[in-house]
Amino acid sequence: MRDGLLTVDSAQGSWTSEVEAAIRALKDVDGVNIQSEGDDIREIHVLTSSNRPAKHIVRDVQTLLLTRFNRQIDHRVVSVAFAHPVAGAAPRRVQVPEPSPKSMRDERIRFVSANLYVSGPRVQAQVELKWKGVPRMGSASGHTTREGADPLIASATIAAVHGFLEDDVALSLDGLDFVRIGRRDVAVVGVELLAHRERKSLAGCCTIDQDRQQAVVLATLAAMNRVIGGLRTKEPTEYVLRPTSS
Repeated sequence: MRDGLLTVDSAQGSWTSEVEAAIRALKDVDGVNIQSEGDDIREIHVLTSSNRPAKHIVRDVQTLLLTRFNRQIDHRVVSVAFAHPVAGAAPRRVQVPEPSPKSMRDERIRFVSANLYVSGPRVQAQVELKWKGVPRMGSASGHTTREGADPLIASATIAAVHGFLEDDVALSLDGLDFVRIGRRDVAVVGVELLAHRERKSLAGCCTIDQDRQQAVVLATLAAMNRVIGGLRTKEPTEYVLRPTSS
């Protein structure tokens, strides 16, 4: 283990057992079996008795493999079987469908821009997002430097997402870190969600290719995009009315 990351040695025949043990520790996973060919993962079969949507469990598996084992997999290699908690009940096998490009554009909040404005020791971050063709702007400010403003970028992203949600939903930044996976740096963002009297911890990640600020925004959205569909959202409008100054 190096820098908190577990390295998989393909020369060892037990590497699939290590991955299976990690997946089995995920929320709502009752059992798992990996079918591999050499060092390649061909199929991952997951058993659960929860009511969580299969695509959420699949996303958890993808995130775990990327952040802990430096492995990227296509969601189509993961299948989820739902087993009734009653003893002897036959499991129901569900293959996660591949969303169409149009539905992905409609369902996911998209990044537009991120900017920092520095005035002495004070920095303001502004992030613009778009959902179903409607833009929303979020901002956050604090006393820091331009180099240390990444948490403000994440907080501004959360503030922009709030513009699409009902007021009884609370989202807040729970943590931000940067890790090295292979030859790439990865932004990892934790978000805390309070909705329907239930508190949840969410996490998302994004590789840093060129734009560090954009990677922070996308990692923050990655944490939230998968739960947005289950939250109460406002119907998008083309404008927002604000009081005028007298």
